[in-house]
Amino acid sequence: MGTEVAITLLLGLLDRAAAYGALISQAKSEGRDITDAELDELAGEDDQARKDLEAAIAKRKAGG
Repeated sequence: MGTEVAITLLLGLLDRAAAYGALISQAKSEGRDITDAELDELAGEDDQARKDLEAAIAKRKAGG
């Protein structure tokens, strides 16, 4: 794995962590718990990001 790829992955992880942090912060400021729907939405985004990453890895392994 090249340095550029590693940095890109790390920045992506930090971005996802920030999204969860923002959700927690918003819910806390509104005096409520995070809803299942909110968590499902973020999880769906995470699932899509994982699929995109797996596709990019497969393409790179195939020489593309």
